[in-house]
Amino acid sequence: MNAGNAVVVILPGVVVAVGAFVVFLVDLFVARKAVLAWIAAAGLITGAAVAVGQWISVSNGLHFNARKPQTGFAGMVSLDKYALFCVVLFAGIGVATIMLSDAYLARRKAARGEFYGLLLLVITGMIGMVVSTDVVAFFVSFELMSLPTYVLAGYLWRDERSGEASIKYFVTGAFSSAILAFGLALVYGASGQTTYSGIAAGLAKLSGLDARGFLVVAFVLVVTGFGFKISAVPFHNWAPDVYEGAPTPVTAFMATGVKAAAFAGFARLFVAAAGLQWQTWAHTMTILAVLTMVVGNVLALPQRNLKRMLAYSSIAHAGYLTLGLIAAGTSGKPLGIAAILFYLFAYALMNLGAFGVLIWIRNRRKFAYTLGEIGGLARTMPWAAILMAVFMVSLTGIPPTIGFWGKFYLFTAVVQANLTWLAIVAVIMSSVSAYYYLRVVWYMYFREAPQGAEMEAEPKSSQLGVTVAVSLAAAGVLVVGLFPEPLLKAAEGAVRLIFGG
Repeated sequence: MNAGNAVVVILPGVVVAVGAFVVFLVDLFVARKAVLAWIAAAGLITGAAVAVGQWISVSNGLHFNARKPQTGFAGMVSLDKYALFCVVLFAGIGVATIMLSDAYLARRKAARGEFYGLLLLVITGMIGMVVSTDVVAFFVSFELMSLPTYVLAGYLWRDERSGEASIKYFVTGAFSSAILAFGLALVYGASGQTTYSGIAAGLAKLSGLDARGFLVVAFVLVVTGFGFKISAVPFHNWAPDVYEGAPTPVTAFMATGVKAAAFAGFARLFVAAAGLQWQTWAHTMTILAVLTMVVGNVLALPQRNLKRMLAYSSIAHAGYLTLGLIAAGTSGKPLGIAAILFYLFAYALMNLGAFGVLIWIRNRRKFAYTLGEIGGLARTMPWAAILMAVFMVSLTGIPPTIGFWGKFYLFTAVVQANLTWLAIVAVIMSSVSAYYYLRVVWYMYFREAPQGAEMEAEPKSSQLGVTVAVSLAAAGVLVVGLFPEPLLKAAEGAVRLIFGG
């Protein structure tokens, strides 16, 4: 592999990192900070376009499948359709986060240059996780994603809750990184390799009770590090406090982008490197998934703060997504991972939209994100109430929304892996979630607006980014809900190479 092709593999991440540098640089010289949002968004769109461009040929017509996957740096990174799908997804989440953030930051007189630059660095790490085919590159990318996120969680440093959120996230994140590093070191010790293919070959040769026990410890540590990052039970205690205290655009990004990168990166690690040893880690994952679904949904029921409710909701959704990993490991078929990719896309639309509506309200009036304060929203902000209802219905999993199809494909993959009891648990917990999701709709349409809920006068332009982002998310929820097949086929095509197809 020549050096030129190797650079091509990491070019999408390099473009996004350069975008972060340009944002930091331009911030020093421009007075109108709104331009920084356009620069950051352009960097993300360019990075996604570069990734897509690797698969396009214009000779003798436009062909998308014209090129083969590119690998580089001694097999440490690979740009294939799986990485391509994830890069485009991450870029979309990043652009939506920027659209939700600009007015929010402007109202609080917070520095926008550092925010967008840090956001792009996080996305650079996310891209690195999905293109990595080596545990060293994976861990470096994992840390590049994590460290700026700690800063973003405490970005509103004048707010004590934001600083508290940052400290809690940093402490728990540091522990999870150390545990993950130890687990990956033990995997290397067991296999003698750091590349995913080398690990798979090395683990296939293991025999003996001592080797098996060594491997169990290694995978338990890796799964623990994974559990912290996705806020799975019992590693979830940081999530509600951090989600509540962090700036709402950061909360939206953490709930969608960081979670998507964790699942996409770890899915590749578990399937490509440890697929043959699925019995060792799938049982631990099963316990993790059941606890996460049950605890997340049950603890969301009494929540009155909407950010905390969505935090516990995200814990429950992490449990659903973990089912896809279990199904893929158990069956050895790509449907489980394809369902994860589909669900991550759906989850991003639904949660970015829901948090976007909260930001929209917060930008218009005093709003402490409580259930009572969202009462009567259908009369004070009717369009926002309609969109919020769409997102709540989709998160519940009611057709014809994308949320229904996301759960349908996930649960189908579990049933096809002969784990019907797991699918039954997931369906029951999904029914439980209907209470706290549809309760939000009830408050918006059947409760009176609280006193002091009058909208502040606000220039329309300041809300344009939020309005467009939330409206596009709702359109995606409904359109893909009506026509889910193209997205599912794209997800299935993205994971085929991982399974050797």
